Amino acid sequence: MNASSYLKEVACAKINLNFKVLKKLPSNYHSIDSFVAFLPQLHDTLLIKKNSKNKIIIKGTQSEELMRLGGDTLITKSINKISAYYKIKINLEVVLNKNIPLGAGLGGGSANAAAIIRAILKIYNLKKKKDFIVLLNEIGSDVPVCFFSKNSQVTGVGDIIKPLDYLKKKLWVLLIKPNVLSETKNIFNHFKGPYSKKSNFIFNFDNIIYDINTYQNSLEKTACRLEKKIKELLDSLPSRNNITKPRITGSGSTVFLLFEKQEDLVQYKNATRLIIKNYWNLSTYIFL
Repeated sequence: MNASSYLKEVACAKINLNFKVLKKLPSNYHSIDSFVAFLPQLHDTLLIKKNSKNKIIIKGTQSEELMRLGGDTLITKSINKISAYYKIKINLEVVLNKNIPLGAGLGGGSANAAAIIRAILKIYNLKKKKDFIVLLNEIGSDVPVCFFSKNSQVTGVGDIIKPLDYLKKKLWVLLIKPNVLSETKNIFNHFKGPYSKKSNFIFNFDNIIYDINTYQNSLEKTACRLEKKIKELLDSLPSRNNITKPRITGSGSTVFLLFEKQEDLVQYKNATRLIIKNYWNLSTYIFL
């Protein structure tokens, strides 16, 4: 494969620093409020070029798991949606290097959908229309924020994206994923409240850390009730140099903790190695 003939798009994973479900809407969707950050070191990679027909090739550390669960759906769905939206025929060969764990609350599928859409706009020289965000949201509620892949406050049903002020802060992140797959639709179907109030504070370091430590992710209790391994992990993690309590991202199943210094994360990981040794885990960072 000659990589130089492909357009490369990077699809970064996200974490929900907080996640608040505000109310259930008549449409049966939920109004949410979340501060989202992106993980530059955890990403899928897509290589894309025009082809005689649509062809998706899946590689990477998570490729077997993706194939076991039925293979690609969102990339194909995105191609079809964009094709219908612009009323053009789109045929692409896509090589997906899949590294973001599935069912993890890290937005891997949405990041892939967003990446293929960014690539299509470039390859076919297409301009975004006024209702473009609506189209992205129809593909998936995380697709709009993943399309921009910039730290943002996300409200509405995932369709209102407000970029966050850059705080010039690098934080270290420990991600731990129990051996379960959380399905967002299933978690929301079982969520019965309580509902939360929208975040009403100026986004800065002290305020977001306080918010993470004070308020659970609205879906955490539901995720723990449905998947006991998430609860067991949360209950087993100690407090040791971490500046935030362990929280789930999105609808789970990944648990994350934040640290101000890399050495604090290393010490924490060493202290908890017997707890997390059988789980997928990653030491990484975010920029706020």
